[in-house]
Amino acid sequence: MPDPKELKRAKSVALRYLSYRDRSEFEIRDRLGQKELSENIIQEAVDWLTGLGYLNDERFALAWSRSRVSAKKFGEYRLRRELSAKGLATATIDQTLLIVYSEFNEWDLAQACAQKKLSLLRGIDPKSKSRRLAQFLQRKGFASDTVFKTVKKLIPYKTDHEHSPG
Repeated sequence: MPDPKELKRAKSVALRYLSYRDRSEFEIRDRLGQKELSENIIQEAVDWLTGLGYLNDERFALAWSRSRVSAKKFGEYRLRRELSAKGLATATIDQTLLIVYSEFNEWDLAQACAQKKLSLLRGIDPKSKSRRLAQFLQRKGFASDTVFKTVKKLIPYKTDHEHSPG
């Protein structure tokens, strides 16, 4: 039988942590572990939160993903890494990404990111501009083919003889 005082403390810590935003089970377990609570107490608190509907990894993954994609315009690779770091199961991540990227077109996201970044890269030679834009889009988590197509569309490639005066 877990200590009632410790269980009450665990529930209180978990509820306070959840009051800021939805969390994954992994995040709650990690937070309670930092408070040096026993595994039994942590499990009891997690079960209690799940039973009340306060803890749901699928709901969390969907909400987190929608928020990150709409606000930060992240690509699938970046979002996958973030969800994985939140301790979510691969099946949950896969299902979430399927849903989110059926709602948000990744190509359109890449275009929007690239357009915004290009406005900051004025006055830079086309080769450097292309490289910097490609690196930026890769950091945002877009697939290589999406990055390539986006850069090619927004910064048309010119051969050396096209730059020289005729």
